[in-house]
Amino acid sequence: MIDVCQWRASIGLWNYCQAASSRPANGHHSHSFKAAVDSKSSSTTPGEKTSKLPAALSLISLLLLFFHSLSLLRHILMIPPTGDVELNPGPMIDDQPDILLLLQWLEPLVDWQSFGTNDTPNSNTPVVSAVSSSASVINKPVTNTTSGNPKDILRTHSSKLTDAVSCNLLKIANELHASRLMPEQLRQEILVVAVDDYTKSTKLVNVIERQLKASLKPEQYLINICHVLINQQHRTLTDIATSILRQLGHSIPHNVSSHNVLPSPVDNIPNTPVTNIAGQSNVAKPISPIPDDVQGYPDNIRQHKHEPTLLLSPDDASNASATKEIAATAPITGNVASNTNTWEKLHNKIRTVFGHLPCNVQEFADNMRQHYKHQPIVATDWPPKIGKDYFGRLALVEKQDSSTQAESAWHMLRGQVDKTVKLTENKEISVEDILQPTDSSLSLRVVIDGPPGIGKTTLCRKLLNMWSSKTLVTQQYDLVLYCPLRNSKIAKANTLADLFEYKRYEVPMVAEWFEKRNGKRLLIIFDGWDELSEQLRQSSFAASIIHKKHLDQSSVIVTSRSYASSSLLKMDTLSKHVQVVGFSKEEISTVIIQTLQKDTKLAQELIDENTEQILPTLWQSSKYKSHFTTNQSSKDSQLAVKLINDLKVRNDIESLCYVPLVCSMVILVYCKKGGHLPTTLTQLYENFILQTIRRHAKRYDFNTDTLDSLSSLPSRLARPLQEMCQIAYTNLANTRMTFSSYQLQSLSEAVKEDYLGLMTKFIEYDEEKYQFLHLSIQEFLAAWWIAKHEKTEEVFKDHFDNDHFRMCLRFVAGLTRLEHESYQQYFNIQQLELQCKRKPLFKFQTCHLQYFYKNPKTRKKGRYMHAKSNYHVISEDRDNIPIFLLQLLYESQNITLCQVLAQSINNQSLCLDGVSLSLFDWLCLSYCINNSNTTWNHLHLSDLSNQPLSVFTAGLTNNSLQTQCKRLEVRLDESTNELILKLLKPPLYNIQECYCELFSGQYFPCVVLLQFLNLPQLKILHLMIKHPFIPRADSAYYKQKCIELEKSIKKNSTLQEMKIEYEDEGKRTSTITSVIRGVAQNKIIKSLSLYVSDFSCANSGILFCPPPLPDGVIEQLLKYNNTLQALSLNIPDELLPSSLNIVEVNTPLTALEIGGEWDSTEMTLLVIPYIKGLHCLILRDPYPPHLLFLSHPSLHTLTLPLDRAESAIELFTILQFNATLKALSVEIKEKRVYTSSVGTSLQDMLTQNQTLKYLEINSYRYFDDPTPSSFLSFLTTGLRHNTSLQQLSVPIPLMLVNEDIKTFFNVISQTNNLTEIEMNFKLDQSVDLSYSSLRSIWEKKEYLVKSLFYEQVLPVITSMLQSHTAIRLLKIKCEYVYDKQSQPNWVEQAHNFLEIIFMHPSLEYIEINALLLKDTFINHKKILIDRHKKEQPYKPLLIVKFDY
Repeated sequence: MIDVCQWRASIGLWNYCQAASSRPANGHHSHSFKAAVDSKSSSTTPGEKTSKLPAALSLISLLLLFFHSLSLLRHILMIPPTGDVELNPGPMIDDQPDILLLLQWLEPLVDWQSFGTNDTPNSNTPVVSAVSSSASVINKPVTNTTSGNPKDILRTHSSKLTDAVSCNLLKIANELHASRLMPEQLRQEILVVAVDDYTKSTKLVNVIERQLKASLKPEQYLINICHVLINQQHRTLTDIATSILRQLGHSIPHNVSSHNVLPSPVDNIPNTPVTNIAGQSNVAKPISPIPDDVQGYPDNIRQHKHEPTLLLSPDDASNASATKEIAATAPITGNVASNTNTWEKLHNKIRTVFGHLPCNVQEFADNMRQHYKHQPIVATDWPPKIGKDYFGRLALVEKQDSSTQAESAWHMLRGQVDKTVKLTENKEISVEDILQPTDSSLSLRVVIDGPPGIGKTTLCRKLLNMWSSKTLVTQQYDLVLYCPLRNSKIAKANTLADLFEYKRYEVPMVAEWFEKRNGKRLLIIFDGWDELSEQLRQSSFAASIIHKKHLDQSSVIVTSRSYASSSLLKMDTLSKHVQVVGFSKEEISTVIIQTLQKDTKLAQELIDENTEQILPTLWQSSKYKSHFTTNQSSKDSQLAVKLINDLKVRNDIESLCYVPLVCSMVILVYCKKGGHLPTTLTQLYENFILQTIRRHAKRYDFNTDTLDSLSSLPSRLARPLQEMCQIAYTNLANTRMTFSSYQLQSLSEAVKEDYLGLMTKFIEYDEEKYQFLHLSIQEFLAAWWIAKHEKTEEVFKDHFDNDHFRMCLRFVAGLTRLEHESYQQYFNIQQLELQCKRKPLFKFQTCHLQYFYKNPKTRKKGRYMHAKSNYHVISEDRDNIPIFLLQLLYESQNITLCQVLAQSINNQSLCLDGVSLSLFDWLCLSYCINNSNTTWNHLHLSDLSNQPLSVFTAGLTNNSLQTQCKRLEVRLDESTNELILKLLKPPLYNIQECYCELFSGQYFPCVVLLQFLNLPQLKILHLMIKHPFIPRADSAYYKQKCIELEKSIKKNSTLQEMKIEYEDEGKRTSTITSVIRGVAQNKIIKSLSLYVSDFSCANSGILFCPPPLPDGVIEQLLKYNNTLQALSLNIPDELLPSSLNIVEVNTPLTALEIGGEWDSTEMTLLVIPYIKGLHCLILRDPYPPHLLFLSHPSLHTLTLPLDRAESAIELFTILQFNATLKALSVEIKEKRVYTSSVGTSLQDMLTQNQTLKYLEINSYRYFDDPTPSSFLSFLTTGLRHNTSLQQLSVPIPLMLVNEDIKTFFNVISQTNNLTEIEMNFKLDQSVDLSYSSLRSIWEKKEYLVKSLFYEQVLPVITSMLQSHTAIRLLKIKCEYVYDKQSQPNWVEQAHNFLEIIFMHPSLEYIEINALLLKDTFINHKKILIDRHKKEQPYKPLLIVKFDY
């Protein structure tokens, strides 16, 4: 009988085809199914695809119904139907389309993948409804090509059986063991987590084959195996088992569902009849059965949460079970063997359309999820695990722009990661943030670096675990590959398939799948970049993926030790630079408590007991006490407290504990040695390895009490240790971190059992491999071998320049103390240039700063409080800092070599500006300075936060006066009174010049000042105090300290120059009052500069201002002090005394500065009339010019704002005949000043005055209008006739270059007396910026500025430089040219400009703020420098500073 339901489905499909074929297609009617579909698909344009979504869904549904009809035909006898079932007779067999055509018709649906997601959650209407049917086995006799030998039959199925068993391995193993079909030993091996399931299943099948061969009844053994497989109720296993049973001629169990039985893979299906389960035979044409996974696809779709449901109609559902039992004889064209791949492609195509992965990819991904999920995050249990995740904090190093590696902050870190989160351009992040997509691309390239033992590999395992647990929510990946680069096969891989650490049969197909998609939704983790050779870092397949030369749509994480990550940080494709920071200082204490005190309740009580609350600040509201105590009777708690306090005293060891591995060792060694802390890293590792060997020796009845040193081990342990040390060295020299068993054959059998506890075993490509517990352990053992070698010094020299041997050589230094005289060659470096490189001052700056400061270049602030404090320029010398040598010095504890290195440094001047040091590096530096026996002329320590400062000061223990420092520069962040006091002790106690910035921190400003003033030889003090958090104290204490400060300044007999910049949010002026009163009574101080911010006043919206200065303070200063020659007062009017009444001035001032960033009009008007005879006067508020020159006829330097045209004319007219003024700086505060009369007076002044050397014309910084081009013409005429001017600073309108601007630059190019030029370009207001919205105006302005600058201004400046051969200093500033957006002609102009300036005969320094120029400079830097050295070998290299 005919199944009516399925026949109707076939008729419906046929009717659809007939309806489609009835439409005109290509000019004629098509009467075939193919033509109907072709005509429909070919008429669909890309823009119509979305609108024809319902038609697409219908087509897919009907295609599925069609293939269900094919299944139905398998149940229909070859009996032609009698009578009309419907008006349409239905499809004929010959009309069936080939499956290849189906694939062709499905091809356009690839772009419609999104329709598989239900975007209408409230809709109950299924998108697609289809009939679900199950496959049935065709009843045909079987002709076996395999003999009835059970061994041969099993062998032919072994490959597929291995794959299938791996999916349900543990259950199968247990049942085989319970049925006495598998030995107990194999079951135990299968329980091992470290081996992957595929390897285990391979071993299982091999054991079954051996058991079968040894069995007295092999056929019965194989039958029993098949019954176990059938009991798993797994389709593939059942298929294999039933196929084997049929080949054995054995009956199939009745409980086996027919739809699970497939023909044997060894059956020749196309040419032999197939017998059904009951043994009945039917002869029919060869068939092309629909695979089960395609037939079951609607059920899979139904289970997907967000995809359309495929429903059974009531009739179909009622007949579904019946159809399973019907035999079919319908002849269907096709061949099983030839169409297997085609069916698989069809299946994958349909899965792709519905948003699924192909089955083999999904199966492999699921297998890897299980593997990653069950592997431990921490790979070893020795040393003991500490901390939550064993890797501490993470810091994202922000890449702010495409700056050079030397200049950008993220590159300057150089992997020293203990303080990175303190930097403003970095931020602490969580593990989840690592794969947070960037704005630019979902294809990430993330570099994770950090020192040895910090937890980089553990972090990788954490990410793998998160992916396997589906908690990696930032970005979904279909597959994550973990690729340890220590694995030689992965390091030398040539294809994506080679990167798969665990091999399964799906690997080639999975690799092909992702390669076709360029790695989309694939995450690859390359662990251990530093373990690659230099050649592989350049040319390996892994490197090509990292650099996006292959699989550019994939995401990649690369881990590396810090020293090897620099090449990765230069990548243009770099998305993120993440550093594994390790534990903070407070986290170290927490870890110690939680490790030693196993009782979590007692541990938390101990933490709470030693936590103190402080007033909320910007960073934290609580912290640990400086000294830990406990009332607990628990010995574990007491031990934890003792270790924490010991580490505070021994801060050198604490500085190592931010690395989890080292912290664990410290805790272990501390406990074992009863409170003894090692001094150096070498001692720490030596103790740890000794403890590890003791642990090993206990198993062999050694008397471990006699094992107190590695050097005195008994021969039974010393010999194998030396053998392992040689293995460690040999493999380290060949950059091999893993070893095969044959490399360890020379070791004694007793040692091989656990290799002294120093090695661990793992599986690599089904082969047992070995590695040391950590790379640093291997490096120590290699160092031990070198130290015991008869040619130690030669081996040391051979590896000195090898990055891979840095840690090893540190251990060699610790073991040998570098006592041989040959080691001095590494530290005796002739004229090691480490001095500060500061940008040169323009002559006007030098002219006025020299009145106030002995060393003008060392000033810490500019004109305003918010100005940048760093005047250093980027220098290649910063890479000369001998950090590695400092580490060797500390490790060796060799005082003689400290003195050798100190004497090698040029002028004994050391500048660390821009060099970021780790805590350990600071410890090494302090050790070297402390033992240098040298007088340091200059130490610039740059930025020191609390933790590095503690480490540095802890190393300064030498009270001998033989080590001294004349000048100290430092910036201290979050400092305290105690730490500052520790810094100012020998050898820094005798400093003569101190330039210090204090940013934040808890201290009393007056107490800090007292500490500096107590330095016995201090002559110059520049101190900036910004945002101090003043501890709570009663007013009497603070008042007493202020009195002490006043007396200290009064009595000071060495201090000659004092500059105090003070920004106190605590609203206190008592410190400044004490300073002024003390200086008023001092008889030595010659220069005083006071900058006081009104940050807390009404300007910032705060209602409560600090109290003003007391009455009479300033009057007393000017009346009673008779030594001050230079005075700078930047005190806002709000802080002035209520009544300022200056009557008498006895101070012999020659230089005076009043005002700055804040309004100081009142002080200007009250002070200036009473002071006479100045040589340098700097005012920030307008004052009548004629009154100034009346009181100060001998002025050499003048800075004066102009807010009226009359004042400008008056000033320029006076200067026409003035012969004393050398430097003039005017600031135009109002647009109304730019009149033709002012221009004429300026022109006349330049023409008549031939003594003025330095001229600055500046626009008010809040004033948007530039100098009019017409005004520029007056300046040009004056310059044409002037022969004395050497420096010119002028604002220039940015506009289309007109005659006025061309003439200006032509005159400049011919004025060789001008050697210093500063140009500030601002967009001319005449440029049309009218636009629809504010945002559009901004964008329009930005683009216009860049266009005018690169197309108009830069070519003119380039031309000027070609003609002007005397210029030394050039500064170019232009607003809105900060981004990289460019045009090809802009890049060309930038390149031409750079070529001119680098080959210029006189140019020494250039400062510019155009980012495109900076990028162009980076790209051509080497070429430009090489050309300069070749063509101008005697001229110093041009200093280029890109400022913003």
